[in-house]
Amino acid sequence: MTKQLNQAEALSVRQIPFAEAEYEQALKLRDEVLRRPLGMSIADDDLSGDADALHIGAFVRSGAEDAPAERLVGTLLLRALDDRTLQMKQVAVEEARRGTGTGRDMVRFAEVLAAELGYGEIVLHARENAVPFYEKLEYTREGERFEEIGIPHYRMRRELG
Repeated sequence: MTKQLNQAEALSVRQIPFAEAEYEQALKLRDEVLRRPLGMSIADDDLSGDADALHIGAFVRSGAEDAPAERLVGTLLLRALDDRTLQMKQVAVEEARRGTGTGRDMVRFAEVLAAELGYGEIVLHARENAVPFYEKLEYTREGERFEEIGIPHYRMRRELG
């Protein structure tokens, strides 16, 4: 999926391989966006499940057509909970890219990929301030507010297909 942002930039969203350079960039972005603002470090997280997860990255390509530069600006991962359900986790978009459709495009890409792989639903734990974003994408809130990593979250779900 590629979207033209302006004459000099194009956004592309794609699956990225675990334990390669793009994954390392995604870890850095997750740390920068999701952990450091809370006074935490991704180095302290249990990343053992990352090897089995599906990783998705959003990239901005800019520069000359003959030598474009590509930069990771968003990431998320999907972990299988069972044969029908994936959990979306670690959704991170560079602060300067928020409100540009980057997060929406990543989530939609994840939904298409999940459906193609035979999954019927995606669940997630949304930070309270992100609930309106997911509601716009047709995710529904389930249950009561709960604390995770010291901040309020809601469980959300979306049926695919």
